Amino acid sequence: MASKATPRENILSAIRWEEPWWLPCPMFDGSVEMVEPGIVDHRTEGVDDWGIVWELRDPFSDGFPVDHPIKSLEDLDKYQPPSPSKRRILEPVLKVARRVDRRVSLLALEHGWGIFERAWLLVGGMPKLFLLSRQHPDVVDQLMDMVVEVKLEVLETVLSEVEVDMVLYGDDWGMEDRLLFSPRWWRRFVKPRHEKLYRAVKEAGALCYLHSDGKVEELIPELIEMGVDILNIQRECNDWPRILKEFQGRVTLWGGVSARTLDRGTAEQVAREVAECVELGRRGGVVMAPGHALKYRSENIEAMRRAWEEKGRYRC
Repeated sequence: MASKATPRENILSAIRWEEPWWLPCPMFDGSVEMVEPGIVDHRTEGVDDWGIVWELRDPFSDGFPVDHPIKSLEDLDKYQPPSPSKRRILEPVLKVARRVDRRVSLLALEHGWGIFERAWLLVGGMPKLFLLSRQHPDVVDQLMDMVVEVKLEVLETVLSEVEVDMVLYGDDWGMEDRLLFSPRWWRRFVKPRHEKLYRAVKEAGALCYLHSDGKVEELIPELIEMGVDILNIQRECNDWPRILKEFQGRVTLWGGVSARTLDRGTAEQVAREVAECVELGRRGGVVMAPGHALKYRSENIEAMRRAWEEKGRYRC
């Protein structure tokens, strides 16, 4: 896609709701380069830095959590959160950042699993976390605040050495048709912690990106107020046309090609979803990507690329 604009300029146009030259797609146009700090938030198999044990059960997915370190209130008192050295945090970030041409690509920090996810992983499941929040809300406060402190320490370590354009957070809050919890529960336990993370990103002058699986659109007004610039939410669960119309110029949607279609659909179905993304993104506000970071059949990724190359240009 030859153009006078660089991929960086093009994706920033889309994020700013200015007409892009083409539908940005970091997977294919190199508009975003990801870096990850040297803290292991999960593994395909084995133990991560938080003490969660992972096991590979599906070769097309990723590790599944099978054991956790906090099995009682006494375990929480004894638990030691990860505290990687500055060198370990920075080494993989600097290695990638040195080779990125910032005139061509945005530099994005992938900052790992979110507050809610990490909390239930540590205690051994969502039902256990919800029960704990009812019986001992102060304990859940302690647990989540500990996660926030680790994430802020890692973020501050990276930002002290590297200027990033975007910080990526993820926290799965939804099922296919509704939230996993009440909005009231989210506002009590999750929102104030995420606000701290977003504030640190905005103070650094970077874009704030949030991924969440499931139907989460009722939280969008508050997420925008909290500082989220880009939402990676599934189009099959959330009404993208309505969101783009209602929040025009206020938030960008990232994704749009269903993980389910890429995993199990035909090349024709993939191409149809790409074409729909192209139409949704003509005036900006859309960055095309798979709906989730999983492993997909190569023929469907190639179908996605072909459809994007054929239909994704807006102007010369």
